[in-house]
Amino acid sequence: MTLKISISFNSKKRLIETWGPEVILRCSCGDIPSHSMWGQYGHAKCPVCKQICETIPYDWGIVNG
Repeated sequence: MTLKISISFNSKKRLIETWGPEVILRCSCGDIPSHSMWGQYGHAKCPVCKQICETIPYDWGIVNG
């Protein structure tokens, strides 16, 4: 998997503190970068097709600068 998104250090830190570690949601739509949401939901759902996704721990945010 080679999904990488450029993000500032402060943005990455704030997103992880608020929503949990970075993960990939995998479904028939493909791989979508997301956050673990700290277990707030029973199962992660795809924002496109709404089906339940496989959640894969993956550090996709690459700090720029």
